[in-house]
Amino acid sequence: MNKYGNPLFKLIRFGLIPLAIACSGLSNAKQNNNLLTPCYVDGLEDRLMCGSIEQPLSKKENNESIEIHFAVIPAIKETKPTEAVLAFAGGPGQSAIEVAAIFARNLRYARENRDIILVDQRGTGKSQLLQCDTDSLEEQFAFNDQAVSLFKLAEEETEACKRKLKIDLSHFTTVAAASDFEAVRIALGYETLHLYGASYGTRIAQEYMRQYPNSVATAVLDGVVPMQQSLVAIGEAIDDSLDALFQRCAEDTTCKLQYPSLSSDYHEIINKLQESPVKVSVRHPRTFEAIDLTLTESKLRGVIRMALYGHTSRALVPLVIDSAYKGNYIPLVGLLGNENTFGAIAMGMHSAITCGEDWPNLSKENRQEFSQSYFGRVMIESLDASCPLWQVKPVDPAFYQPLKTDTPVLLLSGGLDPATPPSWAELAMEAMGNAKHLVAPTATHGVASQTCANKIIGQFIDSASVEELNAECLNKDNTKQYFMNINGPVVSQSSSEEL
Repeated sequence: MNKYGNPLFKLIRFGLIPLAIACSGLSNAKQNNNLLTPCYVDGLEDRLMCGSIEQPLSKKENNESIEIHFAVIPAIKETKPTEAVLAFAGGPGQSAIEVAAIFARNLRYARENRDIILVDQRGTGKSQLLQCDTDSLEEQFAFNDQAVSLFKLAEEETEACKRKLKIDLSHFTTVAAASDFEAVRIALGYETLHLYGASYGTRIAQEYMRQYPNSVATAVLDGVVPMQQSLVAIGEAIDDSLDALFQRCAEDTTCKLQYPSLSSDYHEIINKLQESPVKVSVRHPRTFEAIDLTLTESKLRGVIRMALYGHTSRALVPLVIDSAYKGNYIPLVGLLGNENTFGAIAMGMHSAITCGEDWPNLSKENRQEFSQSYFGRVMIESLDASCPLWQVKPVDPAFYQPLKTDTPVLLLSGGLDPATPPSWAELAMEAMGNAKHLVAPTATHGVASQTCANKIIGQFIDSASVEELNAECLNKDNTKQYFMNINGPVVSQSSSEEL
């Protein structure tokens, strides 16, 4: 392990670069008894059917192969045996099978009469996982990332990961992966698919539609990444989402009373950390043993960024900032040590995507624009250091063209999304002839996980039409009250008196 730790992993870890029914259905898929075997996954009581197929590592060179693993969540009723919903995971670098419980919830209504297919995209999960070595939580907490340049750290860790993986990441881009999903469809015997992609999963969903248009009946893109948009553009969305949090607190009487200068306090902490990190002894968030914490600008910004993804964690942000401003880092430690509920990110596969697709398309103008935000600058510097070493072959320029299709497409965006703002969906649909964009004003990242969108998705798939979808329920405010103290959102009488 490099003495500086693993900065590329830290960019993910700290957010700098997320029906108990017995087995039924599978009337088409289970015909091939040699392909599928019963299996279970964390978070679901259901018995799934799992399998794998062999695919060439390269379409041009057939001397190597890769095992693509998949799982099928059975439909509740066998009324649509020739159709299935194919779900694409995010990240990039997330295992679809590991987050099966999330897909089962998001596609609850679609599952009533259609199987759900989950494929570990090549480089993730069980499909030749490309994972770099990572530090323990104790090492991450103690690591001072301001002691050496990010560029140097990224270079050294990229070299270490490259030595471990010993593979050409050019075989793990979005373009290369699309054929694996089609091979799974053919192997399972489904005639048509309904696609559901979340976050980066919307990019692979669009590429799959482009390569195999006749296999797709409908597509739902939730938290949309346009083909012509670099993931590095995420910085502005992060800033806007945090500003919206500050604004909401300022407009709420109770929050403003408790945290009268929340935004300025946050930026004052940032300024102090830029001058010198804070070193303090804290309790391990799970073992409660005393460990060292070196709080740096990147760790604070990163943990706040990741907290913006969901309303439960957003509700803690004012308390975390206020406590840190006063020298109490206990609430912050809770967020820093929070397990990633969206599954682990395979950093090798993540690098294949960002270095093969996002970095090559960065123009001088893009760099200037994206560098206006902290996260944009950090991502660009990290990619500039790591991508020349990975030497991923850039995708063809045609990859960046917007998807042109007349297939019914439903696009979903959260008004508070810190990753894929509504404007990205508008950009993605500019060449779609049969698309509808719905915005849930108070949702964050992943609309189907937070709102009634899962029901709308079911209706859309059943009707195969974007017309007459009743989306009024998306306007429901699903935000949570901010925590006023460690006990919860309500200010106690004693704490009010202290004010």
